[in-house]
This record gives sequence, structure tokens and C-alpha cells, in this order.
Amino acid sequence: MGRLVFSLIVAILLLVFASQNMHEAPIRVVFGPTVELPLILIIAVGFISGFSVAIFAVIIRGSKKNSHYEDEY
Repeated sequence: MGRLVFSLIVAILLLVFASQNMHEAPIRVVFGPTVELPLILIIAVGFISGFSVAIFAVIIRGSKKNSHYEDEY
């Protein structure tokens, strides 16, 4: 029950954060024109990208450890 209440509080805080960051922000890429996107979208893409890289690193590290143990037996 406590975990559900905590998750609900975090979800409400994220919604408030998202509603406060809806204004447009420019993105300048190396080639091409400047793109205007909502700030919350930029933050979300950055978070998801970082999370994906971290999960990928954990998977790679885990597979290397498992292959090391298999070689010993």
C-alpha cells in the first residue's frame, strides 16, 4: 500500500513538472535548421536516452560476467 501511495505522489509531481515545462525550446543540430520542441519532450528524450544507455551497459557487463563463469567450468 505504501508503494502505491509513493508511486501516486511521484506521478503527480511529474505531471506538475511537465505542466510547468510546456514552453518551446530551440534545438540546434549540427546540420539543418533550428527545431522548436516543448521543453518537457526534450527532457524526456534525454532521460530515456540515458536510461537506455545505462541498461545496455548493465546487460553487456552482465553477459561478460556470465561468459567468464561459463569458461571456468
